[in-house]
Amino acid sequence: MRKLFATLLVLTTISATAQQAAQAPVAAPPASPSWQKVQALAAGTSIKVKTRTGNTACILKSVDAGALTCNHGKDIVIQQTDILTIRVAHRGRSALVGLAIGGGGGAIIGAASIPSCSGICIISRSTGAVVVGVAGALIGAIVGVTTDFAHTTVYKAP
Repeated sequence: MRKLFATLLVLTTISATAQQAAQAPVAAPPASPSWQKVQALAAGTSIKVKTRTGNTACILKSVDAGALTCNHGKDIVIQQTDILTIRVAHRGRSALVGLAIGGGGGAIIGAASIPSCSGICIISRSTGAVVVGVAGALIGAIVGVTTDFAHTTVYKAP
């Protein structure tokens, strides 16, 4: 029972630490991010634009006072009045956070799920922790890349 409690305590601590690491570099955007933040983005930035008619993932080319131009196979000009939100992707950061959470959680689950043995063991606790930890890390990284939960919203229509 003590081992289970200790395992849950460690898992909770690792999860909270990883969440803080993911959130620390990303400051919460103000209630209505301004168009000036969009104008400050560097050309070549990967963005996701949600408009009144749909969503577009593209590479930013330029921004002026009332529109932005980005490339998604061809140049697209989107007027500011049509834009609902603009998000900057952070897939690498999301993948690293997912890797850390999945790896740590997997290692704890792997170690906790293998009973201790006093004789000849087929698999040891440390081996279980490594195997399940690696699997958890891979799954966590894939989830992080595909969901991009660490994105930053740089513009939201008033």
